[in-house]
Amino acid sequence: MGLQAGAATSNITPWLGVAIPGSFRGSFGEDVHDELLAKALVIDNGEVQIALVTCDLIAMPEQIANAAKARIAERVGIVPECVMMNATHTHSAAGIADLLSVDEDTDYTAWLPLKISDAVELAIKRMQPAQVGFASVMEDRVAFYRRWLMKDGTVRMNPGKNNPDLVRPVGEIDPELAMMYVEGVDGTPISAVASFSLHYVGTGQSGQVSADYFGQFFYLLRHYLGGDSVPILWNAASGQINNQDYSGERVWRDRGHSQARRMANVLAGHVITEIQLMAMQEELDLGVATGRLEFSRKVITAGDLEVAEKVLAGGYEYEEGPFSWVVGQPVHKDRVDVYAMECQRLAKLPEQMTAPVQAIRLGDSAILALPGEIFVESGLRIKEQTSASPLMLVSLANGYIGYVCTDEALTKEGGYETWAAMSSLGGVGTVPAMEELSRSLLGELGF
Repeated sequence: MGLQAGAATSNITPWLGVAIPGSFRGSFGEDVHDELLAKALVIDNGEVQIALVTCDLIAMPEQIANAAKARIAERVGIVPECVMMNATHTHSAAGIADLLSVDEDTDYTAWLPLKISDAVELAIKRMQPAQVGFASVMEDRVAFYRRWLMKDGTVRMNPGKNNPDLVRPVGEIDPELAMMYVEGVDGTPISAVASFSLHYVGTGQSGQVSADYFGQFFYLLRHYLGGDSVPILWNAASGQINNQDYSGERVWRDRGHSQARRMANVLAGHVITEIQLMAMQEELDLGVATGRLEFSRKVITAGDLEVAEKVLAGGYEYEEGPFSWVVGQPVHKDRVDVYAMECQRLAKLPEQMTAPVQAIRLGDSAILALPGEIFVESGLRIKEQTSASPLMLVSLANGYIGYVCTDEALTKEGGYETWAAMSSLGGVGTVPAMEELSRSLLGELGF
């Protein structure tokens, strides 16, 4: 039996009125710009069957992923270890967990795994003899490091354009666009998959449900490929990478949907070009290695809880900080209540936690699926230490522990991404442990 593949989508758009996370205060869905999708690609070499499932969500909590994987195993027999499930990180989707000021919508999260698993079952029904190609190109004009060193010595996220206190970004981007193209042996397009380090490009419109630029990529590339092809864009290690150039060197003329479309066009254009030049393979070694990342969550002290209680009771006179885990830039007084609530949430969690990490072999290429918003430095280090070509990184996969910050950021730089919250669980040592486990899993697969 030669290589077989199939792809399909399932509509996971929430109903109107649903809470939308993605900002400190959140909003409610009052309109739908474009439908949210679960996009599935199944690849089978006769010995191993792999399902890759990408959902237009802000994150992929482990309980949602596990429920969907269990139903997939029940319905079509693909074991959970061979299913990779991630979120695009659109900021215009529904509340899938308690994040900042938005609570989980339990009606939506109960329904969601059923629809996600449908995408895989439909992909199985569309399996056909297939061939696969891989490529990698560099694009350094659309992604920018959003954490900047300021003249006062603090590090700030999104410090504003033309800010006279800017010194320099404290890191570098990853310009690699890694990709895979799958088509039938008769030339019928099945799927095009790309991995790129760009956090997201949003709608710019509060209360509007959208897949953000990930959705624009899907529709642009499907229009080109035609038929029922399923293009997929993965968010690589891009926790602190966005589309705003605070140096002022590149000024965009557009915002919102039009800007999302332009950036999606850039990436889709690269994919279209590389498809024409790929060497296609009708046979592919497949393999999977999985492990559990063990990490310590951020410490919430008794003093933090005392401050939090006073803030939420309305009797606290704001002081700089004001929590023990704040380094450098203080939490703004307009947001201190949000982080007071987050302190209470984290204090209820175990001090020692785990999260899934998964590596998948695709011939000479590999996928590394990581459970959060991964800092770009981790992605670059892991790529440097593997022979996989290309290594396609997937963040927000199989579980969610929020921003996975370097120890340097946690202990010296500080800033929004490091602040203790359900969107930033891991403490010092999380990144080294994640990188070591990633290298080990890739090693198990021969990389």
